[in-house]
Amino acid sequence: MSVEQAFLIAGILLGLACVSAVAVIVFARLTRTQVGARSALTLAPYRPALVAVASGEDEDGLAKASLSAVPAHIWVRLRPSVVAFLPKVRGVPAADLGAVMRAHGDVEEALRMLVSSSAVARARAAYLLGLVRDPDSVEQMLPLMGDPSADVRMVTARALGTIGNPTAAAGVLGGLRTQHGRIGLPAWVAAEALLAMGAEIGPALLAGLDSADPAVRNVCAVVAGHGTFYLAAPRLRVLLAADADSDVRASAAVALGQVGGADDAATLARHTDACEGAGLRRTCATALGEMGRTESLDTLSGLLVDEDRRLAELAADSLVRIGPEGIARLQEAVAPRNQGPAALAAGGALELAALRGQLAISGTGP
Repeated sequence: MSVEQAFLIAGILLGLACVSAVAVIVFARLTRTQVGARSALTLAPYRPALVAVASGEDEDGLAKASLSAVPAHIWVRLRPSVVAFLPKVRGVPAADLGAVMRAHGDVEEALRMLVSSSAVARARAAYLLGLVRDPDSVEQMLPLMGDPSADVRMVTARALGTIGNPTAAAGVLGGLRTQHGRIGLPAWVAAEALLAMGAEIGPALLAGLDSADPAVRNVCAVVAGHGTFYLAAPRLRVLLAADADSDVRASAAVALGQVGGADDAATLARHTDACEGAGLRRTCATALGEMGRTESLDTLSGLLVDEDRRLAELAADSLVRIGPEGIARLQEAVAPRNQGPAALAAGGALELAALRGQLAISGTGP
């Protein structure tokens, strides 16, 4: 056989292979389209009831009852539509859709799958229980906060946050700890879950601020600020002053800016001194602006001439946020008789404030 013949045969075989591949793709698409059409036709009688329940318009409960009585072979196809609605609804519609899933045994099955040998199955089970907001499942879900799989731990924490039962707060905080060489939950996941549980997590939060684990202390400080847990202020002062972890100190400073009282303006001001690290000084200057108290005016005005120019910029922005008194200090710093670094920081802050409309709101012009 010559080389030309070999190339010809190879080309023919390659062409046949391409044609076969195209035929398989077309057949698969046609089959999928036909299956989808049959499925849509099968589910069509149940969609009005599903929409009625999801939209909260099932006042007489007939739609929920009809969905609960769907035959098993139909439910297998209808179930994904119900699951897709659950993250989008709240209140009565969410409760009704959850009741429908309970009627078909999905909640019971999910509870069984929490102890599956498959990490994917455990994660899916926790996700579903979160979607249906089943408070009775919290106790069985909490062991998953120590699961070997990071994905399972994360899905479970978010599901517990969705359920919103404050009894799970300590378990979520426990998931932050590094155990057996496994890094704990991402801080943002834990914080998001805790904030979703409401004000009743207060005791667990205060206990977490005393934890030996810096990851737990840090998240508790973040949540204390964002959740306005004013009772945490005394402990936050201690963390800011003496914690060995720089991230914890910074988070405590931010939180004090949100929940601290009049005396905490002086507390934050002390930590803008040059003896502190640049990161903490900047954080405290920003927190003083968040607090918005006139007691901070002298401290922030003094920082306008600091060698750390980023700190000076943050101090100037904080003066803007304090209001008319702070803006007056900035205007004084940019007066014609004043020159130097303070004027530069103050001028930049005033220009930004004008762009944001903050000068007009304050009733003070540049």
